[in-house]
Amino acid sequence: MAELVWKGKGRARRARQVSLRTDEVYGDRNGVWCNRLVHGAVERVLPALLHEHRGKVALVYIDPPFDTGGSFDYRATIPGAPEGTPRVAIPAYEDARGLDAWLTWFHDAAVVLHELLSTGGSLYVHLDAHAAHYAKVLLDEVFGADAFQREIVWRIGWVSGFKSRARGWIRNHDTLLFYAKGGRPATFHKEYIPYPDGYVRRDGSPPRGPGYPIEDVWNGSELDRMDSIQIMSFSGEKVGYPTQKNEALVSRVVRASSRPGDLVLDGFVGSGTTAVVAERLGRRWIACDVSPLAIHATRRRLLTLPTPAPFVVEDAGGSPPSGGALRAHAEVTGRSCTLTLDGYSPRGRAIPAEARAGVTHWSQWLEGWCVDWEYDGGALRPGSRAWRTRGTLALSAPHVHDRPGRYLARVKVFDVLGGTAARTLRVHVA
Repeated sequence: MAELVWKGKGRARRARQVSLRTDEVYGDRNGVWCNRLVHGAVERVLPALLHEHRGKVALVYIDPPFDTGGSFDYRATIPGAPEGTPRVAIPAYEDARGLDAWLTWFHDAAVVLHELLSTGGSLYVHLDAHAAHYAKVLLDEVFGADAFQREIVWRIGWVSGFKSRARGWIRNHDTLLFYAKGGRPATFHKEYIPYPDGYVRRDGSPPRGPGYPIEDVWNGSELDRMDSIQIMSFSGEKVGYPTQKNEALVSRVVRASSRPGDLVLDGFVGSGTTAVVAERLGRRWIACDVSPLAIHATRRRLLTLPTPAPFVVEDAGGSPPSGGALRAHAEVTGRSCTLTLDGYSPRGRAIPAEARAGVTHWSQWLEGWCVDWEYDGGALRPGSRAWRTRGTLALSAPHVHDRPGRYLARVKVFDVLGGTAARTLRVHVA
C-alpha cells in the first residue's frame, strides 16, 4: 500500500492527559446518559474520552479546518440596533498550520478516533481540495485501505456573484470521505429520493420502488436540493459562525450511519449543527471545539430547542471566552427571590465605533442568561434561564425556595459576542 510521508511524521508525541472539568449542567441527569459539549482542542479532548468511550462511538462526523491558510470570523449581530449597523467580526479560528503540521495534527486525531469508534463504526471526514487527497492516503494507513467506503461529492449550489469571476473552473463542491472501522459498516440505512409526481417507467407503468437511491453526488439535481446555507441570503439556520454546514447535510449522514440511541461524535462542532441534528434524531452525542465561539453558538442552539435532552458543558483547559462586567441584585420576600440584571458591558474585544453607536441599552449586548439558585461552588446547574426571542430578553427571574436558609445564587450571562460573565449573590430566605 502506498504511504504518505511528511515532515515530522513518526516523531514520538506524548498524549496530553487532561481531566475534563464540568462547568455547566442543563437538565436532570438522574444517573442516565448526559450529552457532552466540550471546550478544548481535539488533541486534548479526544484522549480524555478514551477511558470511558473507547470502542463505543457508532458515528464520527468531522468538518475540520481545511488547511486553507486563512482565518475565519464569527459575525455577531447586535439586537435592536438601527438598520445598517454593521455586524461585529470576532476571530473564530485560524486555519494556517501549513500542510506538514496539518498532517501531523490530523494523523494524531485520526488515530484516537479509530480507537473511539466501535467495530463497524462509521467515520465521515468533510474536506475540500486543499487536503482531501492527502487525508485519503493518511486515513487508508490509519484505518486500513479496506475501511474506505466511498468518496461523496457535495455540490455547494448555484454559482453567481464574486465567485463566478474566478479564472478557470469554478470551485463548487466539498468532499466527504466515508470509512468504516473493520471494513464493513455495522449500520447503513439506504435512503431514496421520492419519485416526482406523475413519474412513470419507460413502459408507462407506475414506479414500483421507493424512489431514486441516493448516490455519491449530493445536491446534484433539482430532486436532491441541498444548497449550502452560506449562499442562501435568508436561511433561518444561520447563526453567524463561519463555515456553518446545513442541518440537511449532516442529518443525511446521521440517519444513514447510526441508529436512535447510538453515540455520535464531532470533534469540530463549529456552529453546533451535529449536536442539534443528533439531538433531534434521538442520538446521544459528544461535541467539542477549540473555539469558545463554537461552544457559545452550540449552547445557544441547543437551549432554544423545545425540549433538549440533558447535557453538560465541559472544559479541557482551553482559552476561556472573553468576559464582561456584570451587575445584578436579588430581592427576597419570604421564600420568594427575584434576581434582576442591572447592567453589563463587554470587555477586551475590539468593537467598531459604528456598532457601539447602535447600542442604546446595555441589555442589547446580551444573548441570554441563567441562574443557579442553590449554587454549591461547583458546576453551574441553572434552575432558571432566559434567551432572547424575537428581539426581547427578560431581565429578571423569580424563584421560590422550598425551605428557609442562606443560599448562594450564581448568575451567568452570555453576550452576543460569545463572551460570558458570572456573579454570585448571597440570599437569605426566611
